[in-house]
Amino acid sequence: MHSCSVPLDELLEMLWRLHERQELTLTALRQADQDHAYEGTLREQAESGMFSVEGENLAFSAAGKSRAEDIVRRHRLAERLIVDVLGKQPAETENAACEFEHLLAPELVNAICTLLGHPALSPRGMPIPQGICCQKREVMIKPALVPLSLMDVGVPTRIASLETDDPERLNRLMALGLLPGTHITLLQRYPAMVVQNEQRQIAFEESVGNDLRVWSTMPTNLGIVAHAFPAV
Repeated sequence: MHSCSVPLDELLEMLWRLHERQELTLTALRQADQDHAYEGTLREQAESGMFSVEGENLAFSAAGKSRAEDIVRRHRLAERLIVDVLGKQPAETENAACEFEHLLAPELVNAICTLLGHPALSPRGMPIPQGICCQKREVMIKPALVPLSLMDVGVPTRIASLETDDPERLNRLMALGLLPGTHITLLQRYPAMVVQNEQRQIAFEESVGNDLRVWSTMPTNLGIVAHAFPAV
């Protein structure tokens, strides 16, 4: 549990997490709230119009759901930015991401999302709510990270992240040696995708390529980024 300066926003973020787990109840909130801080804010903000309490059940209003979704989107995109671009570990992102989520203007959030290639998951594997830029698939800014399937054949790149929460798929990627930091070059797309890694050629289906986020331009001139993903 983290500490943010805006109690209502922190409560809405927690309620969103419970909503994702389909456990939007007072019991679930109390289990996640050993210090009773969220429940105190729940009582204080009962007239905010962001949610309702009916017995054991909690429910978002339309405005509350929209605000909670926006807070969570900002937070998880901030985590993605801190990990993918600044090279921090997921465990190091919480405090900074908490600050980011309250400071980023909407247009900046969408620009960051576009820059990162509209990521689906946070570094912790949690879904990132889509924004308007995702629905339009904006590419006005060339994304720094793209699915491997969109890379040009013959262009060297480096794997930045694995965009899947499927344990079997993750195990397969690990077994193939396709991990963040690995240097690869796409050799072909059809009938199967084939990449070169040092002296090895690795073949797999296109769906696997969609799960691999790679740098669209190798960040070798940015020291802070170049050290984020050491060679494997």
